[in-house]
Amino acid sequence: MNKWTGFVLCGFVAFLLVFVPSGNAAAAGTGGYVGIFGGYTMPDDLEVSGGSAGSGDLSLDSGYVAGLKGGYIPPQMQYIAVEFEYFYTSNDFESQTVGGSSINDGDITTNNFFLNLLLRYPVNWFQPYVGLGIGWSWGETSGSGTGSLSRILNQEENDFAWQFLIGADFVFHPQWAIDVGYRYVQCSYGFDNGDGDLTNHMITVGLKYRF
Repeated sequence: MNKWTGFVLCGFVAFLLVFVPSGNAAAAGTGGYVGIFGGYTMPDDLEVSGGSAGSGDLSLDSGYVAGLKGGYIPPQMQYIAVEFEYFYTSNDFESQTVGGSSINDGDITTNNFFLNLLLRYPVNWFQPYVGLGIGWSWGETSGSGTGSLSRILNQEENDFAWQFLIGADFVFHPQWAIDVGYRYVQCSYGFDNGDGDLTNHMITVGLKYRF
């Protein structure tokens, strides 16, 4: 996580220094914006299939998400926003026995880059939105266990991912808003020892600055 987080934070700071001017179109609710967000994740079971790991569902604990984003709302099309974002998730494996396999401990972490298209309703202080995103996800498992399913641990892979978003901006200043939302994120990782399908449900809260 440290390497990824360092790269992303440096890029985010560079974006702020180069592209963020003093306020202009923000009062009209259009133009560019940047934001940070975090929240609570509630994953479905990791569905393992194929390869030497065999097949089975591994239970995951709730975890967290943290991310950064930047976007743009065209002045001529206030009902649309396009944004690019990065976020990191972490979820622990529950201690469990599935068939003849046991998982003692471990986790699955992801680094994700997404391009999102949002449809929004920019009226007054309450501005709901709904959107879809496509991107790329880097997943990594770690831990210890016995049996065939434990072979899905200590693996790394990256693959296509997609997400559905719904939420609302609560505008408390012409340039500032609180973003509250729900995300459904899905990715299938082709690990060396088997496929791992990960679906994550996320409740997020963020702070957005418009410029």
